[in-house]
Amino acid sequence: MRWMITDSGLGGLSVCAGLEEKLLEANGGSGIDLLYVNATPDDRIGYNALETQAERISLFDKFLWSANTLFAPDEIAIACNTLSVIYDQTSFAEECSVDVSGIVEAGVELCEQNLACTDEKNVIIFATETTTETNTYPNSIHSDAKIIGQACPGLAHAISNDASGVDCRNLLEKYVDEALQKFEEIPRSVLAFLGCTHYGYQSDIFREVLEKRGIATSIINPNDRLIQKLQLGLQKQTTDSDHKLTVRFITRYPIPQVEIDSMVAYLGKSAPLTLQALQSHEVMSHLFDSK
Repeated sequence: MRWMITDSGLGGLSVCAGLEEKLLEANGGSGIDLLYVNATPDDRIGYNALETQAERISLFDKFLWSANTLFAPDEIAIACNTLSVIYDQTSFAEECSVDVSGIVEAGVELCEQNLACTDEKNVIIFATETTTETNTYPNSIHSDAKIIGQACPGLAHAISNDASGVDCRNLLEKYVDEALQKFEEIPRSVLAFLGCTHYGYQSDIFREVLEKRGIATSIINPNDRLIQKLQLGLQKQTTDSDHKLTVRFITRYPIPQVEIDSMVAYLGKSAPLTLQALQSHEVMSHLFDSK
């Protein structure tokens, strides 16, 4: 059974690591191959750096067709909010029969669950430019809560390249203030939704920056819900095969050492197979060219 997890960078690696950990705890993950495939073509060119939504959709579509040809996954999990919000607009979504699950669905479920269990009426969706431009979460979450979208340019890159959190904190000081100004009155408490898989690595800083402003904060991390959903799906399909759980990391470009070091700091010893796959990642220059 081959499952492909993809993201535009290393944020979704936390989902791969979490899934590895859960599977090993449950039944060893026998008969499962996890393939983490980086959907970014170049370290200098991310999806949010592209000028138009059409360019982003075209690039992701090209990647999906190529990855499907190269790896023939049984299922695909999009562990990326940016890519999840544009997936339905790809030709791959219309024409390919592979089952695909995205993190947006998991995020909406988790946010609605939290809102149903609390009197909280203020939500900040911290996300990338692509995710906030589409208004996907505010339009999908069924609640009378005040839901604010806050774009955080450069934050994912800062988190990947600086595990100390200094760069993340500097950017968040600005983005939190921008978000709070969008409320008619500064709220006393908020649900802080982490709408980018990278953000979970530094979730404590989100809480600290908000609470420094006197705002009680509950963090919502959809990565956790996606891990749960994927674990349930995989457990239904695991076998008693002697084939042990494997993890591979595929990318079009070599991952910079500073990002590898950051992931080692974030993931620790929780997912040795995932970290080993990252450290020995496989570079495929034709990753986007094999439809």
